[in-house]
Amino acid sequence: MRWNPHTFLLFAWILPAVLPAATAHANQGYQIEVQIRGLENEACFLAYHYGERQFIRDTVQADARGRMVFQNDQRLDPGMYIIVLPDQRYFELLVDHNQHFSLQTTLENPTQDLVFTNSPDNEAFYDYLRLLNQVRPRLQSLQQQAGQASGGSEQREELQRQIDALNERIRQAQDGYMSRFPDGLFSVILRAQRDPEVPEAYREDGRDQDQQLMYQFYKDNYWSHVDFSDDRLLRTPVFHSMLRRYFGEVLIQIPDTIIKYGDRLIDKSRGHRDVFRYAVWFLTNFTERSPIMGMDAAFVHMADTYYASGEAFWMEEDARRRIAERADRIRPLMVGQKAPELRLFTPEGSVRSLHGLDAEYVVIYFWESECTHCQRETPVLQELYRQYRDAGLEVYAVNTEVEAARWTRAIDRYGLEWINVNDAVNRTGFRDTYDIYAIPMVYFLDRDKRILAKGISAEQLRGFLQETLGNP
Repeated sequence: MRWNPHTFLLFAWILPAVLPAATAHANQGYQIEVQIRGLENEACFLAYHYGERQFIRDTVQADARGRMVFQNDQRLDPGMYIIVLPDQRYFELLVDHNQHFSLQTTLENPTQDLVFTNSPDNEAFYDYLRLLNQVRPRLQSLQQQAGQASGGSEQREELQRQIDALNERIRQAQDGYMSRFPDGLFSVILRAQRDPEVPEAYREDGRDQDQQLMYQFYKDNYWSHVDFSDDRLLRTPVFHSMLRRYFGEVLIQIPDTIIKYGDRLIDKSRGHRDVFRYAVWFLTNFTERSPIMGMDAAFVHMADTYYASGEAFWMEEDARRRIAERADRIRPLMVGQKAPELRLFTPEGSVRSLHGLDAEYVVIYFWESECTHCQRETPVLQELYRQYRDAGLEVYAVNTEVEAARWTRAIDRYGLEWINVNDAVNRTGFRDTYDIYAIPMVYFLDRDKRILAKGISAEQLRGFLQETLGNP
């Protein structure tokens, strides 16, 4: 495999865990002796995972025989680490309780030829990977055949029996590692990734009794095997991957749902400051960057609950204030809020009020004539306006450029018949009021000027119009 410090690195099949024996070096920093046969006088990196990212921890020059030693008087934070070769290939290893060990491999086949000394956790880790490499091709082939077989046929039932047998073999190997090394990092990883066991009470004659009940149980118990007081998970890709799956795929993408289960997760993480910090950071980043309309309400909740309150202990006051200010800009623009008033200028110099418009529905359209996306959206929006204006639609088109002549030429070129307004020098502060960070930007309002939708395309707007006003 090749190293990319900005790429999410994860063995898709890594699930074992082992606990190395205690050594006399337990409190004497770390020392990892490495020999890569075929490597001569070149530097290698020792890197580590933190969430979805990887960072370089140490750099060492190999000698003419490919020998090098990564060492320091300070112990490493336990986690999954990465040896990165000069050609950007890499292999991963466990650094846990025992941080004094050695390894040998070859430049030709660094992963396959890997041999460890005084590191039973890494020996077990690679034994497990080798088992999976044996089983995986057969398992994938059987799954493909089963998918093509007729439902309920004897062939499909036989294929499923073989699939179950292989999965049971993997499961038994995992159970063996957990039984032998219950406190090791990979036991923590293994337990974390196991799905919650559905109680028999939720099943009837071996069949799902209620899919909604099953989903609710899974959603509520997704984190049941995660030890939130163990920060070793942060230095693996696993915790971040589970967060991303849970909040991006398992949960319904509704702000209230994300808020409810986000708060639950953060409460679970309070037992360890670093885990708490990562959980708050992840959910703040997830909600702020979400493409789902209305998710900004969840971001505002995060800002109010964890930053404005001072719980984000790791952040300087200026940084917390910026997040709070960002939330305050978004707050009046959330779906369900009454859109802030705009009193902008027509090409003739008169003032038109947004709140003064008498229409069943209003679209606020922020745009520029030279914006490529605007050039695509404007004709589509104009078509929709012509179709629905007699049914009660009005468009309040706010041009954001500073050259009035360019704006008026665009009005003539497109033949724009809706309400055209502009504030070239931003005297009214509309850019900050509406948090204009990108154009085109569309807000869809009802008669009372409450925000029904925002940040949607003209085609998405068509769906809202058909739902509210029907087909013209």
